[in-house]
Amino acid sequence: MTLLRSPAEVRNFLVGFVGLTLLSGLTIGMNKVLGTLLGVHLDVSNLQLAMISSAETFAMALGTLPAGHLLSRGNPKYLYAGVSLTLAGIFCILPWLPGWQWVAATMFLVGLCISLRIVAMSTIFLVRLPEIGQGKAGWYKGTLTLGIQFLGPVTGNYLIAHLGLQAGFIVSAGLFAALAILGWQVLPTHTGNKKAGESEGGAATWRALLRLPAVRTTYLFEILASFTASSVGVFSILLALRVLHWPQQHAVWLMAVQGLSFVVVLLGLGNIVLKSPHRDRIYAGAHGAIMAALLLLGLYPSSLTYIAASVLLGLGLGVNNLVNIDRIAHAPVDKAKVSAHLTLFGMLGGTVGALGAGRLADAIGLQHVFLVWLFPWLIAWLGMHGQRLIHQHRQPAAVAAPQGEAAP
Repeated sequence: MTLLRSPAEVRNFLVGFVGLTLLSGLTIGMNKVLGTLLGVHLDVSNLQLAMISSAETFAMALGTLPAGHLLSRGNPKYLYAGVSLTLAGIFCILPWLPGWQWVAATMFLVGLCISLRIVAMSTIFLVRLPEIGQGKAGWYKGTLTLGIQFLGPVTGNYLIAHLGLQAGFIVSAGLFAALAILGWQVLPTHTGNKKAGESEGGAATWRALLRLPAVRTTYLFEILASFTASSVGVFSILLALRVLHWPQQHAVWLMAVQGLSFVVVLLGLGNIVLKSPHRDRIYAGAHGAIMAALLLLGLYPSSLTYIAASVLLGLGLGVNNLVNIDRIAHAPVDKAKVSAHLTLFGMLGGTVGALGAGRLADAIGLQHVFLVWLFPWLIAWLGMHGQRLIHQHRQPAAVAAPQGEAAP
């Protein structure tokens, strides 16, 4: 991979890459709305809707490691363009499939294709990061999330409201074709990965990684965050339609508000959170905000409380991600191994969250699912933050005790 030698080259790459990431995220987010409303159009059950959504996520998890192997040997420019054109063809036929099983199977194929696109872009961004500056380390995920969780759902909702569901899929196919052209212009011909034996030092095996408290805490809360965000994301449209009785053109706003809150934290509050002397308390408060959001979703079905829950959930998940990634960045671990683990955890957690929520929703009701999700968060909060608070309260007493004993 050719080095970016001048500020103009760095700027051109950054502008092109951010544009590619934003359009990619917008397309993925729009397709989540299209897939959900296609399931509603087919009159599927909660579990069947969850299977349609989780098929894509599960395929992305399965495809992550093979995609990395393929990219290490192939040309990312050709692979990205080819996969994007394949997706354009798939989305041209998706709304005309005869049943939900066909839709789920097709979404599985979509997930395999998207896994290669995501691995290609994240790998190239990591390789280029030393040249474009560490201060922009959150730009890739922040921009991608802005597209997936805000611009994509809003665009998909607008297209469906004004053009219809089938036309929305055709527009999505056109966007994939545009991504193939833009990716051809922006991406390099190889990833420039390090050769074997040049990986950074630090803990790499599962046993060594899990000995580190920073890794254990990060893995735990990233898994919890993933299945919570997935289950809320899949069913937020149904909550708006069936619980709040919003019109279909407004149903996407719960998802959009959560995504926008998350992006605001990721792109705008990094220095405030990470450099604060009260960072641990902010981290604990973020997890408290997530639990409060789940409680509101489960017990208080009104437009105001559900919007407040979406804001709390987005802010809490954003702070959770900021602190977790910063903690891993400063931990003595093999960053490549941990990054791969976190990617898989995110995708598998999303699959389990969507399927689990769908199964429970059919059995106990959609709102009660969020009360069930509250319990693992509460146990984790007490186990991690409660233990820290007890330790902090004991420290002043331990310091005061010798002084008292020394007094005559």
